[in-house]
Order: sequence, then C-alpha cells, then structure tokens
Amino acid sequence: MEKLFSKTYIVVENPHEKDAAIEIIDGEWKGLVYQYGKVEFVENKNHLNFQRTIRRIPEGGDLDELLNNNELNNLMGDILVELMQEQIERDKHEHRKIEGTNKAT
Repeated sequence: MEKLFSKTYIVVENPHEKDAAIEIIDGEWKGLVYQYGKVEFVENKNHLNFQRTIRRIPEGGDLDELLNNNELNNLMGDILVELMQEQIERDKHEHRKIEGTNKAT
C-alpha cells in the first residue's frame, strides 16, 4: 500500500490540545482536521473501531455527512493503520538502539 503521509494528510499540532491532529490535504475532504480518540481491535477480525473528533470542517462541508461517510471513515482507518505501523517501526528501531547500547557496555 502506498504511503498516504504528505500526499493525503499531515500531522498538525495545536498548542491548546495535548494530542496532535490529522489534516487532510488533498481530495474531496481537503481541509478537514480531526483527532483520534479511543481505538479498539475487534477480536478474530481484521477490523479496528475508533472514535474521532472533527476539529475543522472543510469549506462547504456538513458535519453529519462527514460523520456518516463510509469512504471518509475508511480513509481515516487507513491513516490510523499507517500511523500505528510507523509507531511500531520507531519502537523497534529504538529498542534495537537500546539493545545495541547495552551490549556495548
């Protein structure tokens, strides 16, 4: 799967919020900013459930339509999976760095 980061979305910070948000930068939902909430894995299925909070609606957008749009929900899920995969890779890299440091001492 082709990476979506920097083509479809970017991570944005808000000094008044603890967690970063996602901004869609291309396509039908360009300008949409949202944050992930609670994330759950569905046992025995290849499925994620997640909460999200819309922080900024794209120009001409409708909140109810956005919240009930399956295509947008799938995109948000794809972005979430990509973010989780990136975090796993960073954690593996950091773990290898720490193990390498421990072996050298």
